[in-house]
Formats: sequence, C-alpha cells, structure tokens
Amino acid sequence: METTRPGAFARSRAFAFLCIGALAALFSHAALAQQANINVGYTTAADFVPLFVGKEKGIFAKHKLDVTMTRIALASNVPSALMSGSLQIGMGTSPMLLQAAEGGLGLVAVAGVSRFKKTNSMASVVARQGLKIGNPGDLRGKKIGVPGLNSMFDVIFRKWLLNNKVQLNQVTFVEAPFPQMKDLLKSGTLDAVLAIEPFRTGITRDKTGYVVADFISDVRDDILGAFWMATSEWASKNAQTVRSFRDAYAEAIQYALKNPAEAKTLEAKYLGVAGPVVPSYSVEVSPADLELFAAMGREIGSLRAPVDVSKLIWK
Repeated sequence: METTRPGAFARSRAFAFLCIGALAALFSHAALAQQANINVGYTTAADFVPLFVGKEKGIFAKHKLDVTMTRIALASNVPSALMSGSLQIGMGTSPMLLQAAEGGLGLVAVAGVSRFKKTNSMASVVARQGLKIGNPGDLRGKKIGVPGLNSMFDVIFRKWLLNNKVQLNQVTFVEAPFPQMKDLLKSGTLDAVLAIEPFRTGITRDKTGYVVADFISDVRDDILGAFWMATSEWASKNAQTVRSFRDAYAEAIQYALKNPAEAKTLEAKYLGVAGPVVPSYSVEVSPADLELFAAMGREIGSLRAPVDVSKLIWK
C-alpha cells in the first residue's frame, strides 16, 4: 500500500493555503478596483449631515463608492475645484450654477441636498446684540455678513431688501464664512449676518445676536437650498458613479431621519456644533427651482445673459 511522507503532505497543504491566499487577495483587489474614488466638497452647514452619515455608516461603500470628504471654506471656491478636477462632486447653489453657465463652465446639478421651508426655518438675518434692528429699513447703513458674494443667501437677501424698499447701495455686503460670523459680530466688525443652522443657534444661545427675520421664507415659503453638482463632462463619463452616489445619498438621508441622535453626533463631529433643527433634506432638483433664481438674478443684476435651466440638471 502506497503511503504519503509527512514532509510531502506538509508541502502540499502549504501550497494549498498559498493558493487560497492568492485567490482571496485577487478577489479583494478586484472588489476594490470596482469601487469609484470620488472627492466630495461640502461647506459648514447642517444640510450636509447625510454626507457624513453615508461615509461613517458605510452606505457609500455599500454602493461601491470610496468617498473622500473635503470641507470648503467658501462655497464660491467649489466651481473652480470641480473644473480643476480636485473635486468630482461638490456642493452648489442655484446662483452659483447659473453664473457658471453664464460664464461658459459646464456644470450640472446631479442630486439635491435640502430645501428651505417656512415650516422649518433654517436661516435668518441675525443682528448684533445692542443694535436696534427691528425691520429691513433698520439695516440701511449697516455691514452685513454673507457667506459669499452672489451666493444663494446673498441673492435671496438682496431680493428681500428690494421687496422691502431698501436699495442695495444702502447696505454694505461683507463675505463671512458661517463659522466666523459669531466672532465678527462680537468684535463689532459686522452689524448683522445671514446665519444658517447650527451657527444661528450658536449666535443666539449666548445672546451674541438675535433673530431679525427669516428672510428666505419671506421671499418664498419653499426654495431649493443646496445641491450636489459636477462637471457635465465628468458626469457623462461616470454615469454609473453618479447614479450610485444619488442612490447612496438618498439612503443616507433616510438613515439620518430614522436615527436623529446619531445624525446629530456626526453633525457635531464634522461641524464642531450641532443645532436643534433638522434640515428639510431632499434629493429633488427641478428646472422651476433654478428659474426662480434666474429671475431673481436678473432683477438684482447678478445674472445678465439668459440661461437655459433645463440643460443644467443631469439626467
């Protein structure tokens, strides 16, 4: 009867394990190769909490996305980052997208982030404690901090001023990132700011400032807030990645809504503070949403050429 020598058996078993290990590494590499690597740029606002949820809870990974999150100090820097390729997807607003289109930049909205609704106030004009500002007229001669000139807040605020018979040259507009607004009020550098959650609560909680008006809902009670955008060239070449991102983001929104305590923990982790309000998350973007801002842009002079808004939403 034939017998197997112990040494031969050991060598055979070692070879088998080596083959299994090699196959496992091969499959692992193949799985990683299928993941799309994207750098996503966001700004400091509670609207982007689902982004943090998607990353931390493995939702993006489940949809075969390897997402790097990059915080952008000023939203106005996002278009150039997209055009240079340092970001593949970045937060956007309607004025930003419209101005990019007017300037010939090929950017498109790929998914919504949030909406501003009268029933769920997320932003206000907040005045410095000690000043008596009770109505729009009291802002004449004042320095107002906006989170970027020609930003969404800036455009809506200018429309709000005009609706209330305040001429735009009667107010001084100063760029001020949301996290710096409180200190700029405290120092007296600014008289009022356009603050979003959670920074609005941070300003009012210790009476650094007080709410004057919810200027956004005064203009319209339901307005598209932020959304995600990309270059049209990148989106066309990476259609499946865009679809996966939209699906993953919608799933992350649902997770954030069903697990509010976890969502608030992540908000504090990434923004430094968590506010009491949950944004009105929404992945929807329509041509009518963009046309509203096109009309406002023409009225205040920030948009000069006509723009076909139907071409600015990726399908």
